[in-house]
Amino acid sequence: MTERDWRIFREDFNISCKGSKIPRPMRSWAESKLTSELLKAVERVGYKKPSPIQMAAIPLWDCNSGMLSGLLIETGFRLPPMSEENEAEGPYAVVMAPTREFAQQIEDETVKFAPYLGIKVVSIVGGQSIEEQGFRIRQGCEVVIATPGRLLDCLERRYAVLNQCNYVVLDEADRMIDMGFEPQVVGVLDAMPSSNLKPENEDEELDAKKIYRTTYMFSATMPLRVERLARK
Repeated sequence: MTERDWRIFREDFNISCKGSKIPRPMRSWAESKLTSELLKAVERVGYKKPSPIQMAAIPLWDCNSGMLSGLLIETGFRLPPMSEENEAEGPYAVVMAPTREFAQQIEDETVKFAPYLGIKVVSIVGGQSIEEQGFRIRQGCEVVIATPGRLLDCLERRYAVLNQCNYVVLDEADRMIDMGFEPQVVGVLDAMPSSNLKPENEDEELDAKKIYRTTYMFSATMPLRVERLARK
């Protein structure tokens, strides 16, 4: 396709981009570069065609590492298997959503892909025993899906830790801010190891063997408070 064709394609699906080095959107799941196992899972779960958000968002990250983004497409990170040696160190990935209902919807979709990815998923939301939720995390899980307030409460009570969390997804980030959850989100982020943060100087060489924290943020709007949170 020519640049003009791509421009028309983006206009047809109401996709707009801001910034440099933005990859072209994918037109089908076959262009997603997901593994064959994940493509089979997508088909079996019934995701026929990617949505405009999926078309634009999925190419933004390294698909060899996989991804997870709530209701967008729960294809999961390509994470190392959890073992008895590290299961008490907390999950590899945390997904935060503004409400219990939305977090449970994300969990429902993520669980559909869990058997194909070999991962365990635990939700941390209100209305359930926080002791039981903490116990399930300590038993070992790769992914935690939570509301920020409940997750921070769980961390402060020492029911869980995030010592090896390198992947963070903030879904409906603007709504979380509007609902007053910015302090809780910041508290959760502060509980993660700072040693895995990328250098602020973009010219500084990165350690190819090190896994740096990666944050994915999905937001209908991008007010200054959300931008500030994204920079954190």
